[in-house]
Amino acid sequence: MFFWSLLLAHVIADFPLQTDAIFRLKTKYSWGVLPHVVICTIMNCLVLVPYLNNMNAWTAIFILGIVHIILDRTKISVSEKIARDNFFQFFIDQLLHVFSIWIIAVWLSNTIDRNAYSVTGIFANRDLVIQLTAYIFATFAGVPIIYYALKFWFLEILRSNTTIMYPSFLQRLPGYFERFLATLGIVWGGWWFILAAAAFIPRLVLKWKDADRSIIFLSAVVGFIVSTLCGFAVRLLI
Repeated sequence: MFFWSLLLAHVIADFPLQTDAIFRLKTKYSWGVLPHVVICTIMNCLVLVPYLNNMNAWTAIFILGIVHIILDRTKISVSEKIARDNFFQFFIDQLLHVFSIWIIAVWLSNTIDRNAYSVTGIFANRDLVIQLTAYIFATFAGVPIIYYALKFWFLEILRSNTTIMYPSFLQRLPGYFERFLATLGIVWGGWWFILAAAAFIPRLVLKWKDADRSIIFLSAVVGFIVSTLCGFAVRLLI
């Protein structure tokens, strides 16, 4: 349960709570990762609230903060000096974050007796935590994943001169709703599977005559894949 709670904290802090302004600070200043890591630390404190009278919980929070600083600064440095920011870097960065969370969670499980604590509410409900993690990841992490997919397809595969810009907050809103509904449909199953595909249809219809319809179509395809993977992951885990 430590792993799933800390993973939920990471997903919330790294995606919906990492605003454009915070991301700009990270890339512009050497100290820019600190506001982001403070938010991550607060989220870790919240999910570990029942155990904060145990020094091991504080040690875990401190270590995760330090690791987060190192990983984020390394990713930024690599993007600036060695290679352009791409999906591979994004994937490796997230994989390392998840691995560090897993190591800490295993250590906490071996050093803190959860049975000695009265844990109620959301963080006592493993299935709910897993579902929330999937919904939030598909909804918000889908944005950079789609962005990297578009860059790879148009710039690397098609060798097109199409300009791929990272979407603004307002431009991201339709995709948020699409991927959330699609993931919900996959998780609920049955006739709700229809929702997974139908969620993307309105924007495709409305934007079909636009000059950038190929970008809209590919965004929908990648968004559907992200939602499907997250949805089926939930169905396998709960």
